[in-house]
Amino acid sequence: MKNESSVKALIQIANDGATFYVHALKHVDDPHLRRVFTEMGQHKRELVASLRHALQMDEDAAVEGDGTVAGTFRRAYTDLLAMLGGHDAKVYVSQLEDTEDRLLDRLREAIEEIDDPKVVAVLQSHLPQIVACHDEMRTLKARMTA
Repeated sequence: MKNESSVKALIQIANDGATFYVHALKHVDDPHLRRVFTEMGQHKRELVASLRHALQMDEDAAVEGDGTVAGTFRRAYTDLLAMLGGHDAKVYVSQLEDTEDRLLDRLREAIEEIDDPKVVAVLQSHLPQIVACHDEMRTLKARMTA
């Protein structure tokens, strides 16, 4: 079912984001960034829970590894950049902003391609929060690179 594959792809991407935020927390000391990263990760977990519910999936049911190869690669790449260049917070914020881009783009695509009105309603209910997360990370990135 196309709806199911689109939702599972979103679950994987949102799981990438949640995992990345937890990972990034280990590499930053700034209290503001730690709070932001914690909140962002929580929003991704809430999206995953809603999507699993929309598919009537058991909370513990696996979704093809629950993440993507791209997400794993991005975390490793970010660690390498931070190790080589320092400025951990700046590197993590930049890469997390890219992760937010990916999730937002895929969410918007799913809203257009999914034909189940209940699933679309779930996606649309999360869209404002995902946009807000994206915008906050974009603003943080802009401030840190200025």
